Amino acid sequence: MMPLVSIIIPTYNRDGIVQQAIDSVIAQSYSNWECLVIDDGSDDQTVVSLDAYLKKDKRIQYFNRNRLPKGAPTCRNIGLKHAMGDYIVFLDSDDYLLPFCLEQRVKNIDKYHDFDFFVFPMGIKKNNIILKQEIPQCDDYLIPFLSANLLWQTMCPIWKVEFIKQLEGFTEGYPRFNDPELMIRAFLNVKPGNYLVCMEMDYDSVHIREENHEKTFKNKVYESLKLFIPDISKALKENNKIEHKKHLSNYLHLWFRYFYMPLSDRKNLGQSLYLILIFCKYGILSLKKTTSLATRFLLYVFSYYCLKQPIDKITSKAFYIN
Repeated sequence: MMPLVSIIIPTYNRDGIVQQAIDSVIAQSYSNWECLVIDDGSDDQTVVSLDAYLKKDKRIQYFNRNRLPKGAPTCRNIGLKHAMGDYIVFLDSDDYLLPFCLEQRVKNIDKYHDFDFFVFPMGIKKNNIILKQEIPQCDDYLIPFLSANLLWQTMCPIWKVEFIKQLEGFTEGYPRFNDPELMIRAFLNVKPGNYLVCMEMDYDSVHIREENHEKTFKNKVYESLKLFIPDISKALKENNKIEHKKHLSNYLHLWFRYFYMPLSDRKNLGQSLYLILIFCKYGILSLKKTTSLATRFLLYVFSYYCLKQPIDKITSKAFYIN
């Protein structure tokens, strides 16, 4: 069996970067693949650079995003629409595959060809050092993703095309949280045991930690949480998993622990209060805990601005555990 694997790469103004991702696909020891690059409207030299690849290898295809909304999820879904493969790998344009990646994955598919998806470890590259991100043994991988504990990135799963199309691909319009949103829906819809997390395997892809502009990244997280929390709450209700909503409170902890910066932008005050209300509205925080958190938050703001010595009772993770 030599299944065709479609690798889908969204890109935007990544000339000089996307080449590494495409080169890693070309270097695969497994040869039955196609690579679909979907451009999100680049205005640099990306198109010119990609033209050379199109002439060199007929397995590489190029598409422009031809509809709204802008963003990587839309580009991935356009790629999925055009993909001819039996299996799908989504690869970000600043990450790359190791040469044995597809060969390793297809070998596992041959053993468990009825499974809907497989997950493989990745390496994380930082300061020119690559370390394997270990995937822990877990009875229910839904829980970590509901708890803002993201165990893998976009390129780690390989999807049976029928299953990822059943999920309708990525939810479009999310600036961030594309991976947990998709993985949560996958775990809610997959038949019990009909997937495999290959935690003991060597890492076969590399994720490069990107440096984000702090304010822009924070705003993307805020806008994503406004969409993510209602959508996931609805999905849990539809799948009779409403008791798991409590785990989503960890995303609010994530906001206060890593993204709340009161002096950088006074708009953050309103953003934080609005997020507290969203988590209350969807039953993730009780009214009592919401009141307590709002009080802690206002105490933090008052002490920060007036006393110049913030009283921090909002970043402790223990507080968010119901």
